[in-house]
Amino acid sequence: MTIRLCAIVMLFAISAHAQASRESLDEVLEKEGCVTNDQNKAKICKYDYSVNAKRIEAFTIRPLADEKYPALVLLAGREGAKTFITFGMILVQRGFASMAVTEPGFGKSEGKPDFMGPKSIEAFAVGFKKFRRESFVDAERMGVFGYSRGGMAASLLTVKLGSSVKAAVFGAGVYDFKRAYNETKFDGIRENIKTETGFTEKAIRERSSIWQMQKLKTPVLIIHGENDENVPTNQALLLRDRLTELKKAFEIVILPEHKHGQFKGDFILPVIDFFDRKLKRRREGQ
Repeated sequence: MTIRLCAIVMLFAISAHAQASRESLDEVLEKEGCVTNDQNKAKICKYDYSVNAKRIEAFTIRPLADEKYPALVLLAGREGAKTFITFGMILVQRGFASMAVTEPGFGKSEGKPDFMGPKSIEAFAVGFKKFRRESFVDAERMGVFGYSRGGMAASLLTVKLGSSVKAAVFGAGVYDFKRAYNETKFDGIRENIKTETGFTEKAIRERSSIWQMQKLKTPVLIIHGENDENVPTNQALLLRDRLTELKKAFEIVILPEHKHGQFKGDFILPVIDFFDRKLKRRREGQ
């Protein structure tokens, strides 16, 4: 591990302690709209937008300097976009701007939850297109990241947006919706699926990106825990096999020690390395 990557891991560990002050951050964002962190040379702003007259909760996390940056859209599920603010701060240190979005029906995003169905994916697509028009975003170097429900959404959104997405990371996601329903160990997840989607054949097809991957135009990193109890690891392997069959560009990392929902160094480092390689311009001689 290089000194630079060690510094990222240390930053992540330090930032974890900042969770205790999240309430005060919320208060300032509600009152002022933006928070500037001079120490980390970062700016966090509320970025809510409207889709079909429904509010979608979002935040931008960007470097302070007035430049165009490679940019990432971070897709959050039930936990909400605020859980990605720490990750966004780490990305700032690597020279990325990001936008974190909350799934409709959760956090402060309005609408009915549909387990990352068409309405959620459309809401994320609207946010992506809005974000790419910002003066600090390099629209030709945009990526998508999602984890768990967000990983599932990232796979669907990446296919939907085509070549507008230059790199994507699918973390602990569901790609074959019916298999995930059958193989999960948790009755609560099955109940959420039934409640939010009806679990019809149409709903299954709409949420199974594995059968849409022939339209993929983006290099992908699949990253998953080897013993993930929430989302069976078989989901990552099924997607791997499908992308291999289709001769698509992808990488896969299976983490032996990763527990679902824990963003530690073993998870963060491969993600940042992938986006560095795929979205940053190479200097002459590299």
